[in-house]
Amino acid sequence: MSSTVTVIEPSRWKNLPPPPGFGVSSTSSKATSKAPASTTASYETLKSKRAWDFAISPAKSLPMQGFMLYMSGGGVQIFSMGIVFMLLSSPFKNLAGINTG
Repeated sequence: MSSTVTVIEPSRWKNLPPPPGFGVSSTSSKATSKAPASTTASYETLKSKRAWDFAISPAKSLPMQGFMLYMSGGGVQIFSMGIVFMLLSSPFKNLAGINTG
């Protein structure tokens, strides 16, 4: 068996453009003048979105809790009692932690 070695010519790859995000001049003077106004607006949008996510998060857990309650069955076992205790205690924990976040 003969072994062949492939030689890559570097001059062949010099004319390729850089990948997205790796440009040589990534900042320009126009982008820096707009940055404070756009970052403030995007920060306010992000804060609003995170506030809504925080407000809706208890409602998102209701379907999973309902499914767990259904799957635990109607018998009195330690697993079903634990799920019922969790379902009853989580609203009180959320109410107690309103002003801590």
